[in-house]
Amino acid sequence: MPEPDQPPSCPDRHWSEEPSTPLPEPETGPSWTGPGSGSPPGWTEPAPAPPPPLPGWTRPFGTPVPKGDDRRQVRVPPPAPTAPRRVLITELMMVLLLAFAPGLLGLLVLASSGQQQPAAIDRLGPAIGASIFSTFLSWAPVMVLAYLLARGGEGRAAIGLGRFEARDAGAGFALAVMSWVLVFVLAIVFSRLGSNDVDFLPRALPLWFRILDAVVIAVTAGVTEEVVVRGYAQTRLEQLRAPTAVILLLPTSLWALLHLYQGVGPAVTILCLGLVYAAYFNATRRLWPLVVAHGLFDLTQLTLILLTRR
Repeated sequence: MPEPDQPPSCPDRHWSEEPSTPLPEPETGPSWTGPGSGSPPGWTEPAPAPPPPLPGWTRPFGTPVPKGDDRRQVRVPPPAPTAPRRVLITELMMVLLLAFAPGLLGLLVLASSGQQQPAAIDRLGPAIGASIFSTFLSWAPVMVLAYLLARGGEGRAAIGLGRFEARDAGAGFALAVMSWVLVFVLAIVFSRLGSNDVDFLPRALPLWFRILDAVVIAVTAGVTEEVVVRGYAQTRLEQLRAPTAVILLLPTSLWALLHLYQGVGPAVTILCLGLVYAAYFNATRRLWPLVVAHGLFDLTQLTLILLTRR
């Protein structure tokens, strides 16, 4: 027992004494990251994740893909029809009749007269009148379509003519080169079916008129035929829920029939080329590359005629 006047001795360190080793200082940071806050020292709240990019099908129809998004070709389906089914069928039949009836009637006249191709006009006055008349007949369906699309609120983007982009020019040039290779091969394959030597640009006409006529023919064919056959007709058939085979074959077959005056071989060749164009539009729903390709193909062909037939 210790003496009453001596303090008791304790082997353990008194609780009020300073520790020999100081405690580590807490790391700097927000107050809620200190000891006892439930978070480890040095841990900070992560920044919120950026929202994922919207998929292509959620964007408004015809809106270009912004930079930084996936630049792969995304097929945008046609817009919902703005008229009942019966109205769309009637409209489609009237537009196709307006576009193809003059050419088909011309073929019937040639067949009934025993001729294989239309007679070439080698005088300047009648040639100018014939060029103006044929150009008006070609652009008439397009003018009607422009009115129908504007009245229905669809706009030209509904048939694949959205904003023209640089990639459309590149794709059009590639399609034009592919068209020449394909036509060259098919012309050999179908050469036994026969063809007619059509004089598109008669040599008796002045050179300046033949050059101007070649440019007008190429631009008119590239725009009007692609707008009617691919852009409008395929879009309407898809809105009517027609089978894919009908969407690809029906407008393209009518388009190939108009070229029978060149012979069966060229008509079949054009049918095959048209099916390639139809499949491209059905897969991408972009019409500008086909307009560029068609115009370049025709312009190159007419330029070769001008250079080789003097």
